[in-house]
Amino acid sequence: MLLTRRRPWIIASLVVMAWAPAAVATTIVPVADADLVSHAAAIVLADVNAIESRWDPAQRLIFTVITLDVRDSVKGDIPLGPLTIRQLGGRVAGMHAWIHGSPEFTVGERVLVFLSRNADGTLRVAHLYQGKFSVVTDLRTGTSHAVRAPGGHVHVLGRGGASTAATERRPLADFLRDIRLNVGRGPRSAAAPSQVPPASASGQVTEVQSSFVFLDVPARWFEPDSGVGVAMRMSASEPLAPTSGFGQVRDGYGAWNAVVGSALRYIDGGATDARGFTFDGVNTISFGDPLGQLDPPTNCTGTLAVGGYYRDDTQTRVVNGQTFSRILEGDVVFNDGWAGCGFYETYTNLAEVATHELGHALGLGHSTSPDATMYAFAHFDGRGAALRDDDRAGARFAYPAPTLTVQRNGTGTVSSNPSGIDCGSDCSETYAPGTAVTLTAAPAAGSTFGGWTGACTGTGPCSVTLFANTTVTASFVSGLNVAITAPASGATVSGTVTVSMAASGGSGGYTYRLAVDGATVFTGTTSSFAWNTSGVAAGSHTLAATVTDSAGRSATSSITVTVSNPASALRVAMTTPSPGATVSGVVWVTVWVDGATAPTTLTLSVAGAVVKTQTSSSMPVSLDWDSRLTPDGVKTLTVSARDAAGNTGTASLSVTVANGGTPPPPLTASFTSPASGATVSGNVTVGMAVNGASGSSNTFRLTIDGTPALTQTVAATTASFAWNTNGLGNGGHTLALSASDAGGRTATATITVTVNNPGPPPPPPPPPGGGTLNVAITSPSAGSTVSGVVWVTIWVNGASGASTVTLSVGGAVVKTQTSSSMPMTLDWDSRQTPNGAQPLTVSARDATGNTGSASINVTVANSGAPPPPPAPMSVSFTSPVNGATISGTITVGMAVSGATGSTSFQLALDGATVSTQTVTGPTASHTWNTTTVANGNHTLTVGALDSAGHGASTTITVTVNNPAAPPPPPTGGTLTIAFTAPGEAATVSGTVWMVIWVNGASGSSNTFTVSVGGTVIRTQTTSGANVSVPWDTVGFANGPQTINVTVRDATGNTGSGARSVNVAN
Repeated sequence: MLLTRRRPWIIASLVVMAWAPAAVATTIVPVADADLVSHAAAIVLADVNAIESRWDPAQRLIFTVITLDVRDSVKGDIPLGPLTIRQLGGRVAGMHAWIHGSPEFTVGERVLVFLSRNADGTLRVAHLYQGKFSVVTDLRTGTSHAVRAPGGHVHVLGRGGASTAATERRPLADFLRDIRLNVGRGPRSAAAPSQVPPASASGQVTEVQSSFVFLDVPARWFEPDSGVGVAMRMSASEPLAPTSGFGQVRDGYGAWNAVVGSALRYIDGGATDARGFTFDGVNTISFGDPLGQLDPPTNCTGTLAVGGYYRDDTQTRVVNGQTFSRILEGDVVFNDGWAGCGFYETYTNLAEVATHELGHALGLGHSTSPDATMYAFAHFDGRGAALRDDDRAGARFAYPAPTLTVQRNGTGTVSSNPSGIDCGSDCSETYAPGTAVTLTAAPAAGSTFGGWTGACTGTGPCSVTLFANTTVTASFVSGLNVAITAPASGATVSGTVTVSMAASGGSGGYTYRLAVDGATVFTGTTSSFAWNTSGVAAGSHTLAATVTDSAGRSATSSITVTVSNPASALRVAMTTPSPGATVSGVVWVTVWVDGATAPTTLTLSVAGAVVKTQTSSSMPVSLDWDSRLTPDGVKTLTVSARDAAGNTGTASLSVTVANGGTPPPPLTASFTSPASGATVSGNVTVGMAVNGASGSSNTFRLTIDGTPALTQTVAATTASFAWNTNGLGNGGHTLALSASDAGGRTATATITVTVNNPGPPPPPPPPPGGGTLNVAITSPSAGSTVSGVVWVTIWVNGASGASTVTLSVGGAVVKTQTSSSMPMTLDWDSRQTPNGAQPLTVSARDATGNTGSASINVTVANSGAPPPPPAPMSVSFTSPVNGATISGTITVGMAVSGATGSTSFQLALDGATVSTQTVTGPTASHTWNTTTVANGNHTLTVGALDSAGHGASTTITVTVNNPAAPPPPPTGGTLTIAFTAPGEAATVSGTVWMVIWVNGASGSSNTFTVSVGGTVIRTQTTSGANVSVPWDTVGFANGPQTINVTVRDATGNTGSGARSVNVAN
């Protein structure tokens, strides 16, 4: 700092060490020429020959040696020739130290310099840049001028406060004359100055420069970003005034530390022996210019103090959009020689200077606000260590305190501990570096807290320790909702309808699922779906939309709509018999339906009379027709189809019926026992018969009072059912019979009987031995004589749940049965028991373990020898024989021997069950259309199970050998055939739809015939140019197969084509 008596101000001079110095200014008051001449130890006119920067031997100080070639010694006894001068600062190996206001030199220039002595006798430029002039020659006139320019960031003030030109220019000859007038021509025998020794003499690190100039970049301390303060230490003496020094410096610390919103904190590190501007690792405040680095004041004018720092430009940080280098060390030096000048004797003046220089040490330059303490001039207005708004703004810009900002998604509030954030209303707060802040989220009613993002994660309290600006986002999740926005609830829809769904709330990331009548039809992240209503039946349907968010929450909404589609035509085809064929006997009509919504009901009519109706979900369907029931001649076969959506379609073809002779008699059904109107009791055999049946199988369906009691299919014309009348109340009951033959004809019969069973006897006394169940035998009577098969009627009273009853005769168990209803009737073949008196004993156990028993004595009286014990149960095939070769439609006959009661037959083809039926007789049969399987070996397995739980099974192998369809006509013709599906060489499996097109056809119809491997799989006639034909590949061998197509149009033109595919089932 330089001051004048007429107007006090601060002139800051900054020493820095880095790749480039900081932007800190120096303000000086120009020294009068006469004062400059009188202060100078020597004045020379010289050329600059070399510039070399050096570290001192301890590498704590950088200085620059400038070698001059003296051309004229204006003052002092300076010989002509080489002269070295030493300036503080310079650049070595990328490290840079500088005092603002230093003179700048360039190799090759001519200079006029005013020199003063360093403490070691070497010379330096007096009064920084004011003691150096560059000599410049005007090329037009040849006149030389002395030019003085200030160094970088120097404010030049005129005497008395008036501004002067930044650059001074005067004729050299006139200037030298004026200097000599001031100097006089006194003796030139003054002591010669000390020359700077070469660097090699001390092993110093050097770097040759082409110039000695200032480089500028901003800098700051990085420690405050981590909550660490900057420790400053003061030298151990107070030379300025009796009460001046430490107290004012500490006031300066406090002023900068008190800036709200600034992270900078100065720490009083106590005393130190370090001194001056040296890179020694100590942030030092020195008094009295202990290293003699500053020119002393003259007549109470000159430099008061300097403050600055050393920095490392390899470490940078961006703060508020500005890139800063890192300050490594900061120093402040108060100049010597000011005692008695009246400045530092005032406490507040020294406090203002200390505060100003500490601002430079933290990286601040001069303010442009005249009221600021960091302004270039000292105010000395009594402010002391006080800061102004511009000073505080600079500290906050360079050292912003960390700010914690809360952002919210959804509805809820966030509060902090320590206080400062109440978001809602206040969502940002500045805290001291290193402060640990805990945030707590509180969701609003109807919302939940979804979690933190940014500096925190999870859903618990968020804890952050602040060293930099930090942002945390709190996400509140509103309740998840979904609605179907189209169609409207109750709407009537048809065709393809766009179902629109809308979700709100939750955590986003929605996944939608749409179900129709409980069946999912769409799942995805889009909120709309094109629903083809033709896939469901006409009528009311429920649409349910379910949305799931990214957190796994879900919500569902549903509406009801009415589907009303106009019926569309189904494509129906009969592939057998062929049009115009001659048929007889039982004919199998093969029907295909295309484009149906399963299931589909098919009705076969012959000459207008319905002969068969069947419902199926898969195609093709084979319908049996007994042509013997239709008069001979040309007849029209018509198949009508209706699918689940109400779509319909028909197909017709003509055949010739040629059975000859008289048609079979009409079908009739009857009961053979009991007689209509009979009174029955106990166990009754219901006999049934059918007359006039055609084919090899008849199905009997018996109902009692409308409740199904029996369904069995047999090869015979009679069937029977063992009816236990005890299961019904006494009184009138209706038995109804429906009998159907293989030709699909049905006949019915009905009878009425009266059931009259005796009521149960009173329960017997509790059985001996502590049993808890009451058991009674009501038939046969005690002491009666029995023979043959005897039915034993048993009652159990007081049982819990089902009871297991065991019948023993003469101590041997003959029957065990479990039932939940009473009475129970057990059969006993008395022929297996020796004649004579025999005890019958019944024991019972219910579901909870309660027991009981009852006994009676009877006399067994069977004539002749007792029958042999029954043979073991066995089952067999009556047709076909094992190893037989078969084709077309055959009857599979099954028989059982050694069975007790009714028998259930289960028939399997290649392991897949094809028939299950229960009969009272020993035989059963099944009609098998062998054209539904591939030629080759097939396995038939029958299993039989009787009512006593005995079982048996057997297996045979047969060979199916159906004739191949005629080969397709030769390739060629006038029509062109094309496949659009499947592709050439495609791999196919399951049911494949073949799409075939014809080009060049004429007339109103085209007949397509499709065959694979010589087997015709479809013949279809259409008025269009294309057909879609289904092919069930399961019946064909895996591997390469060829699809052949022939087509004939209405005018007789033909064409053919082929497509190769690979079957892989």
